Amino acid sequence: MIMERLKVGNAKLEEIDMLQEVTKQIEGHTICALGDAAAWPVQGLIRHFRPELERRIRDRADKELLAASG
Repeated sequence: MIMERLKVGNAKLEEIDMLQEVTKQIEGHTICALGDAAAWPVQGLIRHFRPELERRIRDRADKELLAASG
């Protein structure tokens, strides 16, 4: 799951954009309002914390690179 990988920094940077696109495809395209409601927290996370998500991904990649070279 992308959200789990984002949580630990094990996602790819392009997955942030992919997740944002998926939420836009859900929002406004479902019969049930719960579809929209499910997309909003993810959109808010990306909108407000994108730099932190990207930093977490880069930090994990840097640590893995150091461990591999070390």
